[in-house]
Amino acid sequence: MKKLMLSGVALGVLVSAAAQAQVQSGPGFFGYIDGMYVMPARSGGTAFVDQANTNVNPGDGWGAGAEFGYRFDGAWDISLGGRYIDLSRGKGETDGGGVDQISDAKTWHIDGTVGYTISGPGWGVRPNLGVRYQRFTYDFNFIPGVSYQGKAWGIGPKIGVDGSLRLTESISLFGAVETAFLFGKIRESNNVGNPSDSRSRMFWNIGAKAGLDWEVAPLFHIAAGYKVEWMDGVYYDWLTPNVGVGSPRGRSGQLIHGPFVRLAYNWGAPPMGAAPMQPPPPAGKKSYIVFFDFDRALITPTAATTIKQAAADAKAGKSTRLDVTGHADKSGGDAYNMALSLRRANAVKDQLVREGIPANQIAVVGRGESMPLVQTADGVREPQNRRVEIVLN
Repeated sequence: MKKLMLSGVALGVLVSAAAQAQVQSGPGFFGYIDGMYVMPARSGGTAFVDQANTNVNPGDGWGAGAEFGYRFDGAWDISLGGRYIDLSRGKGETDGGGVDQISDAKTWHIDGTVGYTISGPGWGVRPNLGVRYQRFTYDFNFIPGVSYQGKAWGIGPKIGVDGSLRLTESISLFGAVETAFLFGKIRESNNVGNPSDSRSRMFWNIGAKAGLDWEVAPLFHIAAGYKVEWMDGVYYDWLTPNVGVGSPRGRSGQLIHGPFVRLAYNWGAPPMGAAPMQPPPPAGKKSYIVFFDFDRALITPTAATTIKQAAADAKAGKSTRLDVTGHADKSGGDAYNMALSLRRANAVKDQLVREGIPANQIAVVGRGESMPLVQTADGVREPQNRRVEIVLN
C-alpha cells in the first residue's frame, strides 16, 4: 500500500512538471490561460498499480492552468501561477475473478517564479527559477466496498528555460524544459481497518513542451503544442496488505503526455522585418532613430543594429545621459498612442541596458502622436512616425 501511495504522489508531481511561463515580449503585465488533455502511459511494461497480473492505470484526463506576472524595465520578471489536473477513472480487470479495479487521481499546484529574458531580433530565451507547492489525492478500489485513499503534498525548488523563435511576422516556434524537486509527505488511509501510514519523500521530475504561437493581435496570442513529462523513482508492489509475494521491486517511472492550447497576452519573441530608412540626425547633436511596426513596441533587427551603434558611440564619447523619446503615428486614440510611445521608449531603453549603458543614465519620455516626423491627417498610418529617438548628451 505504501508503494501505491508513492506511485500516486509521483503521478501527481509528474503531471505538473512541464514549464508554463514563456518569453515575455516587453515590459508590463503578462499572463495566460490554458487547457490540456492528459494521457498517462505505462512505463517498462508495468502499470500504475500491478496486482494479480492486472494493469490498472488512471484514465485519460483534463487540466487547466493560468499564470500572471509583470516584467520590469530591463530583463527581470516575476509571476504567480498554478494548474489543476483530473485524471478520470481508469479501469483494469483481473485475469481470474473478473473484478474491476478502478483508479482516480487529482492534483493541483501553485508556482512562484522569477525569470530573466535574454533576447535579440526574432528570438528570446528566458531562464527561470522558482518554488512550487503541490497537493495530490488518490483513490483506488480493487474489490466492491474496499477502497484506499491517499493524500500527498510537497514543496521545493524548480528551474527551467523557455525559448521563442520568430518564424514569420505573426508566427513563432516555442519550447520549454523544466525540472523540479519536491520535498513532502505521503499519507494513506482505507476503509477496512488497516493502519494508516505516513512517510517523508522527495520526488524528481522533468518536463518538456514545444508548439506554435500565433500573434492574432498586437500582444495577444493563441498557441497550441504538445508536452511530455517524466517522473523518476516510482516503486511498484502489491497493493493488498499482508500479502507476502508481490510484483518486482525496484525503481520505475511514469510517463504523462498530451496536447494543450493557450491564450496569452504580451508573449513571444521580438518580431522580424525591416524598418524605414533612418533620416539624418538633427544638426548639432548626435542622435539616432529606430522605427517600429504598426501598433508594436518590439525591437526589429534593423532597430537592434541602430541601438547597438548608439550604445557603442555613447560609451566611446563618454556620454553622461541618453534621452530616449518615443513617438506614435495618428492611427489610434491620444491616450493609447501616448502609452504605446512610452512602451517603445522603454523597449529601446531595455536594449541599451543590454548593450552596457547604465539604466540611470537613460531618460525616457513618451510623446504619443504630438510630434510626428511626417505630418498626416488623424487616423493615418505613417511608418516614420512610429519611432524612438536616441540623443546623446
